[in-house]
Amino acid sequence: MLVKLFRHDFRAQSRMQIPVLIAIAAAAVLGFLNMIFLAGTGSGRLVSEEANSYGLLLGAAISGTFLIFLALGIAMTVMAVLIFVRFYRSMVTDEAYLTFTLPVTAGQLIGAKFLSSMLWFLIGGAALTIAGGLMYTGAVLAGGEDFREAMTALWQDLFEMIAESPLTVFLLILCTVAAAVRWYFQITGAILFGASVVRKNKALAAVGMVFAVNFVVNLVTSFFPSLGLFALVFGFGGSYDFDMNIWLLVQTGISAILAAVFWWMSVRIAKKSVNIE
Repeated sequence: MLVKLFRHDFRAQSRMQIPVLIAIAAAAVLGFLNMIFLAGTGSGRLVSEEANSYGLLLGAAISGTFLIFLALGIAMTVMAVLIFVRFYRSMVTDEAYLTFTLPVTAGQLIGAKFLSSMLWFLIGGAALTIAGGLMYTGAVLAGGEDFREAMTALWQDLFEMIAESPLTVFLLILCTVAAAVRWYFQITGAILFGASVVRKNKALAAVGMVFAVNFVVNLVTSFFPSLGLFALVFGFGGSYDFDMNIWLLVQTGISAILAAVFWWMSVRIAKKSVNIE
């Protein structure tokens, strides 16, 4: 049943997300052309630096680059908002009456939505990565030999850094994944909690609770680790050496615990509010 729920939710979200992916693809093509123009202008290959229009064209290219990156960021934000809008509609609005008639548990229902949402986040991330790669390709093609040599050196330094600290890179990825999972359940839990405490204006209550919960949780997760680090560094005469791996492990653990708490809260609210079990 979990697989069926996942397929249904993925298809339902695709009707909203595919136009966003098309917008990302269009922005990527424009970004590719703009980076060719920017790199070519900056290197003097398209327009001579002595030309009267050089400054104007270079400024236009830089502005275009900023707008493309802004558009890509907005597209990813819209994708995230649509995911939570879909969650709200299927769990809180009149559509929930149909959702909760299914012979499933609250855990299966929320779990399927989580898997579907994570897959769409991965698709969106892949789309942004391809868009960035396309823009990078445009810059390399038009940037000239000096630019290509600089980029080659940069990539070599990056790979050497990764090779020297594979554990740190792994823990960084693990911490990022844990934070993403925590962030998802933090928002969905806040949506369900906000909508469950009022009879009217459920959407407004859900949005307000999301902001309130995010503010409190982000404050706690940033303040106490920073306070502990400050105490370790300055409380012992500055003799403590900061260990990035330990810090990443602590952050991963905090995110995992909070994700479990918000998951449990979401399931309990769903069961209590609509009695689907």
